[in-house]
Amino acid sequence: MDQANIPIIEQQVRASLNQSMGKRPYNMWFAGTTFDCGDNEVHIHAATPLAAGWIRDRFSAQLTKALQDAYGNEDIRYTVGVQEQTSQKEDVQPVLVSSQQTQRPVIKRVRQLLGFDEFVVGQCNALACAAAKEMSSSGGLSISPLFIHGVCGVGKTHLLQAICKHAAQAEGSKVRYITAEQFTNEFIASSRCGDFARFRNRYRTLDLLAIDDVHFVASKKKTQEELLHTLDAAGLRGARLVLASDEDPRQIKQLNRALANRFVAGMIAEISRPDRETRKQIIAKLSLVKGITLTEGAIDHLASQAVGSVREIEGVMTRLKAVSGLLMKNESCLGIDSVQQVMKSSNTVHTQVSMNDVIEAVCKRAAITSNELRGRSRATTVVFWRSVSAYLGRSMTNMSYPELAQALGRKNHSTVHAAVKRITEELQSESPKQKCGSEHIEIRELVDQLTWAIRNHAQSSSTKARARKEPARITR
Repeated sequence: MDQANIPIIEQQVRASLNQSMGKRPYNMWFAGTTFDCGDNEVHIHAATPLAAGWIRDRFSAQLTKALQDAYGNEDIRYTVGVQEQTSQKEDVQPVLVSSQQTQRPVIKRVRQLLGFDEFVVGQCNALACAAAKEMSSSGGLSISPLFIHGVCGVGKTHLLQAICKHAAQAEGSKVRYITAEQFTNEFIASSRCGDFARFRNRYRTLDLLAIDDVHFVASKKKTQEELLHTLDAAGLRGARLVLASDEDPRQIKQLNRALANRFVAGMIAEISRPDRETRKQIIAKLSLVKGITLTEGAIDHLASQAVGSVREIEGVMTRLKAVSGLLMKNESCLGIDSVQQVMKSSNTVHTQVSMNDVIEAVCKRAAITSNELRGRSRATTVVFWRSVSAYLGRSMTNMSYPELAQALGRKNHSTVHAAVKRITEELQSESPKQKCGSEHIEIRELVDQLTWAIRNHAQSSSTKARARKEPARITR
């Protein structure tokens, strides 16, 4: 066979399987396979013994037809085996990447996982990072299970992968990183073919098991029971257990109480959104990795705009890298203007912010009512939040000072003008900390967080409004 035709044949086979099986079954069983194509003979290597058996038993007809069509010959032989494993600490493990990155399961070796060296530590994640490093060593058994939770894009997956990578490379431990969705898929597949022994042996003989996005199993009764038994059995053998979720285990709805109790039996560590200084460190590190030179002003501006998550920062840096060659033709490094240009061009949908969005976000953060904010109170705390509302209203809406005064219940717009000026000066100074509930926070950081919350609220309100206007679909 002409070697140049091999990629074409494999592409044809995969396309045929995807069409005949459907996208989801194909992704589950075939996307992680490799094909060795020869003359009238094909060797297929699956990620796991379970996957190999499932392909042989359930997809023989589709596979045969796809190969015959691709080769144009009915006399085609094929074998289905398991990918070779080079060593214990480079154990080939299937990992389902989150849908925000790709929908294809991919095969990740330990050396491909993220490590601790790439993780930026700040106040927002210091406890979780310290616990993760402890868990990656044999001493981590004392805090097992470790449960890390936080909103999307703050580094939970990074820490889980770093734990596995360090444990495998430094100690030769048998480790596995997997998402709860992949665990569920494998459990369902094993129940259909009655091969529970192989499935359970895969998880219960590990030295370290890390399961990401465990909130996925909520409401799945049988999967939750199997996961609980898996954690108990692995724990009894002395395995270290690490889990991650978007929510605290005590707040995950429809989660089995026994499983929730198992999650909280060890250490719980939360990762919050990165604070301003951590965001600046992340930007500086990413700029080195991507080969982008940014001025201090550009880094500071980017840190004030990309407030939501690390993933948001990575997205902006990726776009900056893509256009850096064009933007840096006449300058040695990218400044604020270049960053603003890239961020503006990436925001294709501009949601209009209203003063009601501002007031609602401020009142929620301040734990006061809108009547208190708009009222006559001269209490120091209320006056401060009123000033912040005026500043945000001026910077995020097109309202004039008289309009802002009316929205905030002020008779004279000069008081609003003075409030905006006061906050502006504080932002330009050493940025003193303000007491917010039980915490003290820099005004810069407070304004950044509120800006992000207001944009999110406005975007959500706009989406709901569009949904209400859309005509109802008629089903037949």
